[in-house]
Amino acid sequence: MLETMNATDQPILLIEKLRKEYKRTTALEGIDITIDRPGVYGFLGPNGAGKTTTFKLISGLLRPTAGRVSVCGADVNVESRRALSNLGVQFDAPVFYPYLSGRDNLRVIARWLGRDLEEKIGELLETVGLSDATDRRVGGYSWGMKQRLGLASALLPDPKLLLLDEPTSGLDPGGIADVRTLLPKLAHEGGRSVLLSSHRMDEVEQVCDHVTIIHRGRIVASGRPEDLAADDNLIEIQCDAAAAAAEALDGLAEVIQVERTADDRLEVLAPALRAGQINQFLVEQGITADQIVVRRESMEAVFFRLTGGGDSA
Repeated sequence: MLETMNATDQPILLIEKLRKEYKRTTALEGIDITIDRPGVYGFLGPNGAGKTTTFKLISGLLRPTAGRVSVCGADVNVESRRALSNLGVQFDAPVFYPYLSGRDNLRVIARWLGRDLEEKIGELLETVGLSDATDRRVGGYSWGMKQRLGLASALLPDPKLLLLDEPTSGLDPGGIADVRTLLPKLAHEGGRSVLLSSHRMDEVEQVCDHVTIIHRGRIVASGRPEDLAADDNLIEIQCDAAAAAAEALDGLAEVIQVERTADDRLEVLAPALRAGQINQFLVEQGITADQIVVRRESMEAVFFRLTGGGDSA
C-alpha cells in the first residue's frame, strides 16, 4: 500500500483487494494501493507481473473478479463517467488516426470529451515538444513522436490522475530527458498524481517520489526509493594502510564483509548509517581514511532482489 499523507477527503486513487482471474491464470491476487496526494509514483514489475492488467482495471477497460477501484471517490465500474473524467491514460502503443494531423487528432478527443479545448491543444503540443509537427499527418510520425502525442492526449482532460505506461519508450535521449523533466512538473506544479510504469530503473530513481513493485500478481514492496534499499550497503574506503584497515574492520560488529580491491581500496558491506562509526574506529586504530563513499543499493538491484531476477513466468 502506498503510504501517503491524507491531502484530500477522497483518495485520488483507491484500489482495494483487487483481484483479476482469467480462465487458466490469476493476474492479480488482491492488491491494495492508495494515492492521496500529488506526486510521481512508480509502478514496477517484470513482464507478466500484472502492471498492464492493473492499468486496464483502473481505466475501466477490464472488470475485476473481486475488489474495487475508485478515482477521486468514484467507483470506476459504478460511476464510470465521473471516475474517468479525472483520469488521463497513455498506454505503451498509442493509437491515432494516421490520416489526421496531431492537432486534429486532439480535436477529435476534445469533441469526444464534449469540451472546447482549442487553446489548450496548442499549449499541450508545445509542452510535449510537437509544436513543429502539429499539422503533419500522424501517419508520418516516428514512434517517439506518437509517444509524445499520446502524452498530450492523456493530459487533454486535465486529469487528477495520470496513468503512463512506458512513456519514454521509443524516445531519443533528448526526448527521454524532456519527459523526465516534465513529469515532476506535471505532478507537483500541476497538482496531479502520476502513476508511472517503466522498465528504466534510472528513470524511476530520478523522478519517482514513491515506488510500488508487483510480482506474480502481488505487491512485494512499496515505499520511497531510498527506503526500499537494503539496510546493508557497500562502503568504499580509500586509505594508505589498506591491509591494516581490512584486518581491523574484519572483527568489527555489524561489518558483514571486507574485501580489498585490485587498486587497494576496501569494500565494506555494512549498514550505511555506520559509515561514520567505521571512520571513527579507523581513527582510533591510527588509520586515516582519505575517502569514504557509501554506495547505496540501486533501484535496479532492489528490483531484482525483490522479484528474484525479474522472472514472472
